[in-house]
Amino acid sequence: MLKELSPPVDSHTLLAVGDDAGVYEYGGKVYVHTVDFITPVVNDPYLWGAISTANSLSDVYAMGARPLCALAVVGFNNCDLDIEVFKEVMRGAIDKLKEAGAVLLGGHTVDDKEPKFGLAVTGVCEEGHFVSQKGAKPGDLLVLTKPIGTGILIKALKEGVISQDDMQDAINNMLALNDRASNVMLSLGASACTDVTGFGLLGHALNICRNSDVGMEIFFDEVPIYEGVAELVQKGIYPKGARENLSYVSPHLKGNLEEWQMLILSDPVTSGGLLFTVDSSKERDVLSAGENFRVIGRVVERAGIVVKL
Repeated sequence: MLKELSPPVDSHTLLAVGDDAGVYEYGGKVYVHTVDFITPVVNDPYLWGAISTANSLSDVYAMGARPLCALAVVGFNNCDLDIEVFKEVMRGAIDKLKEAGAVLLGGHTVDDKEPKFGLAVTGVCEEGHFVSQKGAKPGDLLVLTKPIGTGILIKALKEGVISQDDMQDAINNMLALNDRASNVMLSLGASACTDVTGFGLLGHALNICRNSDVGMEIFFDEVPIYEGVAELVQKGIYPKGARENLSYVSPHLKGNLEEWQMLILSDPVTSGGLLFTVDSSKERDVLSAGENFRVIGRVVERAGIVVKL
């Protein structure tokens, strides 16, 4: 839509609409700019603020950049929620920004019946180099750095099917910054990268395919999935976003997996890991980077995505 409207660009614009973040060069430095916000994903406002902040910073890390500063984007209902709740959200955000080495410059708050919180973030590419969704080559490995299934767990939490304690592993990973994953991705010379969030694993993989003019094979059994997610989906507990994501990618999808497996691969993720492609010669380096780094597939020449066991 924005391309049809011809948004303004200039000679400093290195990357605009269509990737995880915009990229702009000025004064000899390369900066990335992004914005994201989410509704509550847990019952603890402090954790929500921290998770949302990690989620907002993720696009910066996906580009191979370091976050510098941020502006808060807040939707809050003053009549229904105590201001102390909002303070806890901000405390979680501030602590996570400190961990990332970024500063909070301000923000904007609106009265909203459904609480929302996130950040507009500016980052810098220290060496002037950034990684986008364009560059994946046939034969490259496809690497994922966090498990998937947070959307399904969040849905189960909201419906009272599970408790917050039941998804502690997912909470810990949602809180984890993608800074180390970004450094590893850069050190391995990744050819393309994105982060896995609202479009689900398949949706974000498709973005790389389209921008790089390639296809992918993804092996379901190699994809890390949070404990309990498969059982929940098979009971019919999953967010409608998973169904919508699957419908969106279906025209570009081949494979004989069962529907519940496809819904997991389409689950809208909050503060997920990085999904990057790298030369096949780097497989040993990927596997030695840590237990969360998993090779889940490979890049192929033919268009679309093939999913296999």
